[in-house]
Amino acid sequence: MTTGHTRAENMRNQDVKNFLTTHRARVDPQRYGFSTLNRRVKGLRREEVAQLAAVSVSWYTWLEQGRDISISLAALQRIGRVLQLSVTEQEYLEALIFGNAHPQPLSQALPAEVMAMVDALEPHPAFVRRANMDIVYWNQAARSLIVDWSLLPAEDRNTLKLMFLNDDYRQRIHGWEQAARHTLSAFRASYVASNQAQAFESVITDLLARSSAFRTMWNYQDVSKMGTGNKTIIDVEGRAQTYTYTSLLIEQTPGMHVIFYLPHGTGTR
Repeated sequence: MTTGHTRAENMRNQDVKNFLTTHRARVDPQRYGFSTLNRRVKGLRREEVAQLAAVSVSWYTWLEQGRDISISLAALQRIGRVLQLSVTEQEYLEALIFGNAHPQPLSQALPAEVMAMVDALEPHPAFVRRANMDIVYWNQAARSLIVDWSLLPAEDRNTLKLMFLNDDYRQRIHGWEQAARHTLSAFRASYVASNQAQAFESVITDLLARSSAFRTMWNYQDVSKMGTGNKTIIDVEGRAQTYTYTSLLIEQTPGMHVIFYLPHGTGTR
């Protein structure tokens, strides 16, 4: 019988394989002086990556296959440079293979003072989100301007599920595909940084079963951090409002963030 540990390990091995093959396919061979003629695969071949990263072809092949091999950080960083990975993508790959030195647990309890702070951010939308994007608290502005989480089943109170499963919300997001890809890429980065794989995998499994758009985007292997950004939401009266959102880590509750939305044009003195 397959243990939970083995399932998680197999999933991580598959993630390594999919990440490396996807990013290898994105590299233009001509960048490194390789011909594109008579090429049966997109991007670089395995042997070309191995050559450029100064590792053996068999070793790199085993790495892509997720085999249990000895891996040095230096070799992995050379591979990252060949594949033109961003800093965030390189950190993601290293965490996949070596594990995270400072994994983030998923806190369960939300302190009363955090809820009071979120309420005090009125009239601006704000909510509290776990690393796996479960929503645990929101203020009245978030309910009226973003989404009324209380109307959703408890198991669907999750930002990623909202993005892919809620047709009404999807129609209200200007540039939905870009917003969805960014949300998913941030989820993937949080997934590898956490030591609570099951909380993430339950979301992934549910979305793979219920959303064809998620199944497609999950295979893109995009990785980024949430940080700050802009999102345009169409309100119930058909008016578009652009917000700058900011993600703030709650220090006393590891794995939880306050997400705060500030409308464009709102300034401080």
